[in-house]
Amino acid sequence: MKKQLYRIVTGILAVAWMCLIFSFSNQPATESSKVSGGLCHRLVERANDTLHLDMTEKQQLTMAEKIEYPVRKAAHMTEYAILGLLSFTFYRGILKKEKRQFLAALLTAAVYAATDEFHQYFIPGRSAEVMDVCIDTLGASIGLAILFLP
Repeated sequence: MKKQLYRIVTGILAVAWMCLIFSFSNQPATESSKVSGGLCHRLVERANDTLHLDMTEKQQLTMAEKIEYPVRKAAHMTEYAILGLLSFTFYRGILKKEKRQFLAALLTAAVYAATDEFHQYFIPGRSAEVMDVCIDTLGASIGLAILFLP
């Protein structure tokens, strides 16, 4: 009974995380850019205040624009690192060998990344990019690799 409950709970968590990723990908480009741009601007403002950088508002906006792309890609990698970890915990309840658990989790994340990019193709202002699938899969790989650190 415990094993079955474990499978159900971990499966629900993984699917819920996929739904969250889907909801982010379902945002039109303008909305997505507004959210990430606002976050980057707040990060730069905080850094400016905390580190006493004395940046003007224009410099802060310029810096926020410069960091938006890497921040977005880091967010994608983090989303998929978490998906990789959740998938791994699900497969632990199904597969016996750790190597198979790892590969199944990585494959799940990679396939989901590909389907997510396909989904984005149909969202206004968004596109499907093979590089994004690679970045997302790299994020899942990093998340899974963390599990095996000594």
